[in-house]
Amino acid sequence: MGKLLDACQMLKDVDFDKLIGEKSMAARFILAATKVTENMSWKQATNDGVQIHQGLVFLNSEYQTNLKENTRESLRKQGPKKMATVGLARDNVHEGIATNSKHYRWFLSDDFFDLVRHFEDETYAEKLAQFKKTHLSRMSLEADRRKKAMIPVKYSGFEFELTPGKHNQLHKEIIEQFAPRFANGSILLYIGDTAQKDLKFEESSLEDLGFPMTIHDVIPDIVLFDDKRKWLFLIEAVSSVGPMSVDRVLRIKSEYTGTAGLVFVTAFQDWSVYKKFVGNIAWETEIWIADFPDHMIHMNGDRFMGPYTN
Repeated sequence: MGKLLDACQMLKDVDFDKLIGEKSMAARFILAATKVTENMSWKQATNDGVQIHQGLVFLNSEYQTNLKENTRESLRKQGPKKMATVGLARDNVHEGIATNSKHYRWFLSDDFFDLVRHFEDETYAEKLAQFKKTHLSRMSLEADRRKKAMIPVKYSGFEFELTPGKHNQLHKEIIEQFAPRFANGSILLYIGDTAQKDLKFEESSLEDLGFPMTIHDVIPDIVLFDDKRKWLFLIEAVSSVGPMSVDRVLRIKSEYTGTAGLVFVTAFQDWSVYKKFVGNIAWETEIWIADFPDHMIHMNGDRFMGPYTN
């Protein structure tokens, strides 16, 4: 376990934690992220990004860790997610990749990765000193930059900020453009941020309405409840994955126990994204395109048929 002990030492050196042992998920993540095996040098480390499941497979194969699938969340929370809070890891959300996308990855931060690659050579001590000297100031600048780039959103007295990116920009459009037009007066029960899945989550209200949390894995990006019409709007913002498909709609309907009418909406930013997914969208659902906010596309045949008057 030489390389695992190396990873533990690196984390101690940068003051991540003084008490780090071989079961540290952060140390294990360093191995998974860099794809360094016992017979490789740290100079051969890579930083091409890794999914948590891929990380588990790599660790079990190369380091015989015997991690089970149900430990994925522990690896994510205690590894890259915790490391990201102190600037040692990052994901690719800032590139517009949603957390549920097949392209979502975790990486070591660029400056920490540079330090990791020099662990075994004579320049490590010098690079470590430089890293510790500049890291806090760099983190402060990054925090200021992220704060300035945050997307402000207002809805019915609830003000919040979303992390920057195409997916969250579409969330803002849904809340501020779709909702007033087609769900006016509705209560916001749920909205997920690409970096914080449960930014607003009225769990008890959703359960009271018959939306069981056993289907939390398929909950859409935004849920609105129109109390006057007794409609529950289930809105999925699509930038790379996840329209309201037949399987998803059937799954939600089969487990939903409430009496409110379910309105399934797939939202897109523009025609180009819509055209990529239109073949996967279920019938009897709705489509909204932010570039044309006054209009809806109804995926049905017998309803809304008739002439228009000038």
